[in-house]
Amino acid sequence: MRRKAATTFIGIAAALSVAATAAAEAVPAPAHTFSGSQLAQGQANWDEFVRMATGYAAGAAGTTQGTVQGPGGSSLPDLQQLSSALSGIGPAAQAGGGSNLIGQINGREYLLWVPASYSPARPTPLVVAYSALNNPAEAFREYSKLRESGMGREALIVYPRAIGMSWEGMPTAKTGPGEDIGFVRAITAQLQREYNVDRSRIYATGMSQGGGMAAISACHMSDIFAGVAAVSGAFYAPVNMNCANTPVAFMDIHGMADTVTPYYGGERWGAPILSVQTMFVSYERRNACAGGVDRHPAGPNATRITARGCRKPVEVIQVHGGGHVWFNVPSAADEVWGFLARQRK
Repeated sequence: MRRKAATTFIGIAAALSVAATAAAEAVPAPAHTFSGSQLAQGQANWDEFVRMATGYAAGAAGTTQGTVQGPGGSSLPDLQQLSSALSGIGPAAQAGGGSNLIGQINGREYLLWVPASYSPARPTPLVVAYSALNNPAEAFREYSKLRESGMGREALIVYPRAIGMSWEGMPTAKTGPGEDIGFVRAITAQLQREYNVDRSRIYATGMSQGGGMAAISACHMSDIFAGVAAVSGAFYAPVNMNCANTPVAFMDIHGMADTVTPYYGGERWGAPILSVQTMFVSYERRNACAGGVDRHPAGPNATRITARGCRKPVEVIQVHGGGHVWFNVPSAADEVWGFLARQRK
């Protein structure tokens, strides 16, 4: 692998528990938006998601012993030591082969997965994968199983580390407008210098608030991204404001019983959440669709809805009875890559 002086890559060699860092969100606010039973179900949905995330973290933790060091051998800050829990020598690396690295640019870090199939002689897709609120990038890397899917065998995957474990455009953001966008632009530019990236096949995905950041990628970085796919996307109003008019392929996998980021919209942290239908219609217009939709089963518990006659595809998978999770049935990892892998600039 070629290296630049401006880039620091270090292999990850530790596995510490991240259960303490994957804290649950509060239930949706204000309370009058939902009934008592909906609030209880919303908390249960989020608790299920946190158990899933931290369960993968705990499963991989303890597989190795060691310390995590930053560039030049310096110790990482405490939060990064905690969130650098998963060394990546767990099931994905063992099953599919590849390398887990840490990259740094402009004072911020990201995780990088390089598949065993990577060759400098062949252009390779790149996927930017955004973590959920209060979830370290390492936890998302584990429970999403993207490395274990076709994506992990065929594409470079970068997991940016969010400041405060939240993204811009969200009411919990610790960054201002444009900061995370600038970070992602810098990452993709750096990786294009370091690797043979197929510039027609750069994609974004993410869970919850990470799905919202994927929508921001389509909205404000359409010059880079050929397609985005959210899972249980948190579509706060700013993620779909003042977007470029360039068509971008869009997908969301969403539980119909999700009361954390409700399918039909709502309010959380005092900020409005757009409905999935609103996002779908906005991309129908943006992608110059002809009108009308097709519906097909997407497994025993889900329906795939696709817009007709679009310059770039627009698709939603409704998971019936599904809550606020990264889905195993249908497989979010497989569905996301199945959709993104077909897209080109």
